[in-house]
Amino acid sequence: TDDTGQDVTDIVKTRDGHYLASFGFGQYQGVTRDHYVQVDLPADAPTDRPLALIATGWLHPTDSNVNIALSQGQHEPPRGLSLEVPNGKGGWRTARPGLGFPEGKIKTVFLDISGLFPPGIPHQIRLRTNLEIYWDSIVWANILPDTGMHMETRLAPASADLHFRGWSELKPSDATQPDMPDYGRLSGTGPRWLDLEGYCTRFGDVLPLLTAIDDRYVIMNSGDELSLRFKEQPAPPAGLIRDYVLIGDGWVKDGNFNTAFPTTIIPLPDHAMHDYVTPPTELENDPVYRRHADDWRTYHTRYIHPGAFIDALKP
Repeated sequence: TDDTGQDVTDIVKTRDGHYLASFGFGQYQGVTRDHYVQVDLPADAPTDRPLALIATGWLHPTDSNVNIALSQGQHEPPRGLSLEVPNGKGGWRTARPGLGFPEGKIKTVFLDISGLFPPGIPHQIRLRTNLEIYWDSIVWANILPDTGMHMETRLAPASADLHFRGWSELKPSDATQPDMPDYGRLSGTGPRWLDLEGYCTRFGDVLPLLTAIDDRYVIMNSGDELSLRFKEQPAPPAGLIRDYVLIGDGWVKDGNFNTAFPTTIIPLPDHAMHDYVTPPTELENDPVYRRHADDWRTYHTRYIHPGAFIDALKP
């Protein structure tokens, strides 16, 4: 049930692209009223074993403009997920605060709910937040013991090619649906945004930049595509299935004027930085450039400036 008392079982019982959206919209994108969804586990759920709540959904995020507005006004700040259970006195208590949120597009969050139900306490859970989180599916499961029947193989890319592609069309949706790209259809290839000025990575083979987490990276611009190929692996042993996980390490920076240094690619990020407040000077003075200057002679030779976008706006 949602916090208005509506039975929403049919909405969240299966992952089918129908999202729970009964909380409505707030004054700002990404933040709405305080709300929750309550899940009642079966009375005979085996709570003496490890339990998990598995919720799949998506977050409509705030942006830099909204965050500035929230910091300067009297609006209640954004709050991530918290998990509540009955307190045995007719009310509720927060059992798991600060659970974050399903970041970005469709994500699954795995919440350990083991040991939350003392004898005599109803097996009920509330997921509470004031963010625009749209749940597609909420299920519970017992956590099975590790049988040891799993293997992990980490694969390095066999090739990595950087090239320009353009922008995929977004599938039609309403405000409760995430914008999902249709990779088979391009919506355009011309200048679309005010690009950040500076050196991006030239097109072609960029594999040497992606072999380790070492502050050597591919600097992509809007509309670029990075294609990776991996060596085919033999089939898994009989009775087992294989999952694939793509692991990436990097940073993203947009051109919103309330983002730090929104008009330039520098200052360059690195793993030693604790914040992003040092103003850019010259590229040659940037710490990342000084450590990997050869990369700017070999790879980062494509100079980007916003002139093409400005020219496109002219009659």
